[in-house]
Amino acid sequence: MRLEDDLALAHELADAADAHTLSRFLAVDLQVRSKPDLTPVSDADTAVEHAIRSTLASRRPHDAVLGEEDGQSGAGPRRWVVDPIDGTKNFVRG
Repeated sequence: MRLEDDLALAHELADAADAHTLSRFLAVDLQVRSKPDLTPVSDADTAVEHAIRSTLASRRPHDAVLGEEDGQSGAGPRRWVVDPIDGTKNFVRG
């Protein structure tokens, strides 16, 4: 796999995450809970991470994923690190 292919996929994943989070930003039904460390996590965080993981599972099934919300999966030599919304605290405040 070429680095250019990874970058193209990363851009595709970021664009899909952007579309989802923008639709949830300022939503009146945004669901927010506290994680064990008392930091917030929204339904947008979990939905975006699940979407990214789903795409990676189909397009890069041998790659590992380390996500903020769902932890580690896979054990491949390549690892994708996912922080679905960087700055959830500010995101949920609007």
